Amino acid sequence: MTTSRLALLPALAAIILLAACNTSQETKPHEADSSAGCDASKVDYLIGQNVSGYIERKAMKESGSSDVRTLLPDSVATMEYNPRRLNIHTDAGKVIIQLTCG
Repeated sequence: MTTSRLALLPALAAIILLAACNTSQETKPHEADSSAGCDASKVDYLIGQNVSGYIERKAMKESGSSDVRTLLPDSVATMEYNPRRLNIHTDAGKVIIQLTCG
């Protein structure tokens, strides 16, 4: 191979890798899944209560979610949207201040 052809190999490899990463289906992560079933409004009455394992399980069941996470003020949380997850936001004293799905 000549030197000019060898110089094109990294560019060709990058194009192939980018093409492999491209998906044929459009995904809409923020579009609610019709089977999600998470409805935080069903457990709004828990606002003001101290969070516990019992409250987490009860909130998950009653909201129809399949997953739950409790977020304290300084919690690090991933930003991916999960329409089946119930988020329990608390203050520093672990008192529930907000409930959201996502």
